[in-house]
Amino acid sequence: MSPRLKIRGIYSTALTRIALDFGFEVVQPSESVRERFRAKLPDDLPYDILVRDRQDMQGIEARGEADHICRLLTLLRELLLDAIIVGILPTDDSDPVVIANLELPGGAKEKLDRIRASVVPTLRNHHRLKIIDADLLDSAEDEVSRRPEEREALEEMLLKQAILDPLVEGGRVRLEHIRPSGRHMSPRVGILQAVGHKKVVFRREFSEGRYDGLDLPIRKGDYCLTEIRDGEWYVKHSYFSKQHLGIGDYYNINTPTELYPYGARYVDLEVDVIQRAAESAFAVDREKFEVLVRKGCIGKDLENKVLVLSEQLLRRLNRKNEAVGEG
Repeated sequence: MSPRLKIRGIYSTALTRIALDFGFEVVQPSESVRERFRAKLPDDLPYDILVRDRQDMQGIEARGEADHICRLLTLLRELLLDAIIVGILPTDDSDPVVIANLELPGGAKEKLDRIRASVVPTLRNHHRLKIIDADLLDSAEDEVSRRPEEREALEEMLLKQAILDPLVEGGRVRLEHIRPSGRHMSPRVGILQAVGHKKVVFRREFSEGRYDGLDLPIRKGDYCLTEIRDGEWYVKHSYFSKQHLGIGDYYNINTPTELYPYGARYVDLEVDVIQRAAESAFAVDREKFEVLVRKGCIGKDLENKVLVLSEQLLRRLNRKNEAVGEG
């Protein structure tokens, strides 16, 4: 018998579509989900799995028997490339019940946006904007349901009004750097230098210490320009001396970056590509990435994506370095 799901939260429409398409039964639906699917979704049957938003809405929690949870997580990781299992913990119940914590980064949200759009009018970045400003999003989607020809203009308005304008007004950028374990690292904070349609650059200054990865000393007056592109699989940190001479570049490979009114957010995928000035590029921390694979935090498709991306980045940087040397 297929497990029965009770689904609540901002991802409920997309997850209901997935569940029904792949043989799960959805019970006790919310009123909005019932109206959108126009199908008989039983009110009176018990559920095997309860799916709801995490407190930060950046993912979901699924509670149920371990075998049911395993089936659901396997499906979601197959469909959502960058979905990451943060943890699966037993409950205090005597039954074999567990709670799974699934992170839904930028790529997963984008895929869920498209799935939701197959059910109800949905604007680009729906799930991210639902976290940022649900009222503004709801108003815009009501408008696009009446005037579909205004979709592109409404999407541009939402990006500007909900994300870019507050970022410019604040003048500072906070880069939320999440570990696959779900642990938040100390955020990188800097001064905004430039904002484009899908690009943000901010500056940080240093006084002393040593650059992680570059393995070079920090000198007074050194600074870093960090370039964030919405939806990109890496963040580029470029380090310069007080005299504006390049020291090196550090490419952090991560889930597709998401711009927010405070800056940006991504999940670190451990592998980094380093290039000191006038030297060949090299990758670091692949052993940490292999640990994530062995622990089952990430799926096979995401593993392949990271390995291919790091190799492509290495080849591109080294070709560029060779061309400069020959010139």
